[in-house]
Amino acid sequence: MRIISKVFDLIEKAINSVIIVLLILMTLAIFYQVIQRYILHGANIWAEEFARYAFIWVVMLGSASALRRFNHIRIDFLAQLFSGRAQKIIGFCNNLLILAFLAVLMVYGLKIATRTAGQISAGVGVSMGFMYMSIPVGSALMFLFILEILARDYFSLGKGCDNGGGTV
Repeated sequence: MRIISKVFDLIEKAINSVIIVLLILMTLAIFYQVIQRYILHGANIWAEEFARYAFIWVVMLGSASALRRFNHIRIDFLAQLFSGRAQKIIGFCNNLLILAFLAVLMVYGLKIATRTAGQISAGVGVSMGFMYMSIPVGSALMFLFILEILARDYFSLGKGCDNGGGTV
């Protein structure tokens, strides 16, 4: 489990590095667009589209990173009414539901990405399939991280987590 955890640590570091680069590029593109539009009174067709697509990738990749670190919003007041063992069962069922949802998201996200692969975006000029790939890629990363959480917290394959009873 330690080796897998270290691999996932590297994956998460790579995700966070990509997020940082995309956020910097988004900021620069929007700054350029503001300068172009309001100071130079020119038109810019790619900056807004680039920022929108980069933001979508940041959200999907950031969701995976946040899921692994238990930084998503949780509503667990109902689970807190139960004993520790019941909380673990509720958390386990919750993680199974998340896995099912992510599996559906991966399948349909991949279908959308392949259907739109031939379309080219107007501003940036890249395949729309690449833009839609953020859905299955982000979902697959979240799926892997949930599997890691299940292995670590419910199958005694590593140290426990600090997620408050196993709920995500």
